[in-house]
Amino acid sequence: MEIGSMRGTPFHSSTAARTNSTWWYSWGGYVVPDVYTDLYTELGAIRNGAAMNEMSPIPKTEIKGPDSRLFVDYLFPRDISKMRVGSAWYAPCCTDDGMVVADGIVFRFDEDHFVFAADNCTKHFRERAGLFDVSVNNVTDDYGILALQGPRSMEVLGEATGEDWSDLEFARIRTTKIAGACVNVARQGFTGELGFELWVDRPDGQDVWESVAGAGASVGVQPAGEYAIDVARVEAGLLLISAEYSGASTEEPSADVPPNLVDHATPYELNLGHCIKLGKESDFIGRTALAGDLATGPSRRLTGLEFDAPHIARLALNAGRSPDLSPRVRWDHLPLRHNGELVGRASSVTWSPTTSRLIGFGMLPTELANPGTELAVDWADYWGCALGSAPVTTCEYPFIELGSRP
Repeated sequence: MEIGSMRGTPFHSSTAARTNSTWWYSWGGYVVPDVYTDLYTELGAIRNGAAMNEMSPIPKTEIKGPDSRLFVDYLFPRDISKMRVGSAWYAPCCTDDGMVVADGIVFRFDEDHFVFAADNCTKHFRERAGLFDVSVNNVTDDYGILALQGPRSMEVLGEATGEDWSDLEFARIRTTKIAGACVNVARQGFTGELGFELWVDRPDGQDVWESVAGAGASVGVQPAGEYAIDVARVEAGLLLISAEYSGASTEEPSADVPPNLVDHATPYELNLGHCIKLGKESDFIGRTALAGDLATGPSRRLTGLEFDAPHIARLALNAGRSPDLSPRVRWDHLPLRHNGELVGRASSVTWSPTTSRLIGFGMLPTELANPGTELAVDWADYWGCALGSAPVTTCEYPFIELGSRP
């Protein structure tokens, strides 16, 4: 479905019918609901009940062919040789210099069928295909992704399918039928809660959405917009490309945020060292650079931040401006100082309704990134008006107790 110059997802008819606000979100040429009712109701459903979220616009690069496993093993620093069919692994992919191109989920649907759901990577993968016998295609528009998230999401999925899902392990995939349509269900999510991602062929989108919504009626399943999902992922300590770092790619990002060379980062700077398997048998892109980064240690590192919310509110009031500490996640960067010296920047700053704290991420020199470091932030409001300096302290993340794993 086309909406002006924007495209609708496979679920658009269903989501549009349930949207009671005028807030929509532009994502990679698609339009999806930003808010259905209100943030607090939708985030509350994610944390305490069950929520349905639209993730279809996430770019999806498909790799097929006889050499697909070898090629994917070359693209990613994780050991793909150990990845079983029916798995969905989180992984970053990198440049030769060890900079992250994108982070996301690698799905292995069959022996020779992989899909990477992350930011735009199709061009990057094609450039590296070389002599591998593979096809690389952008299949973003072919599938809808319905994220069913929350502590009661398994109940809803069971009602929709008539099956027991308690044995589906985290990062595994199972095929089922919903409304007569074939659906790939992955135990994954972007909220920190128990959750599932339902991959649906485009023509089946509306029927599947309506069936899941009907199945969840008894537990009060709530559609949740991108606003709530963005807050949920910050609370869960999940980083986002174009916010915490810029992808080291020549492709345009799916978000409406211009890339910045200064914000290129290595996996170790982003605390993704657990995804780097330097000892795996096969070679992979960025191996030498990443080995060097590990040997020397990263010079900077991502950390959690907690801001002094009352102080920031006073800054706004003293300037005659609204002390609006909104839960809207800020995708701009705020300068961080230590003893007056500029040392880093804050990203994804948001009021967390779940924890009642003003939180975010900071990219800081490694020696300042441990919890408890006292810093100052050059605070500006949402309109870009500089309001002054405010205290901020480094802390551990995630900011909530995660419920997505057994």
